[in-house]
Amino acid sequence: MTPEELLQLIDKAADEGQTELDLAGLEELPPEIGKCPGLERLVLGNFAMIV
Repeated sequence: MTPEELLQLIDKAADEGQTELDLAGLEELPPEIGKCPGLERLVLGNFAMIV
């Protein structure tokens, strides 16, 4: 996933108020993840983080 695609995914999740976001394969979270205050579940590969 390109950085632009990642930012589009985060923006879409924020705009739609999504509670789950799958960012599997990333090695580090971008600061833009803060745009998604409604996240309840963040998937990061083979495990998920409940926030």
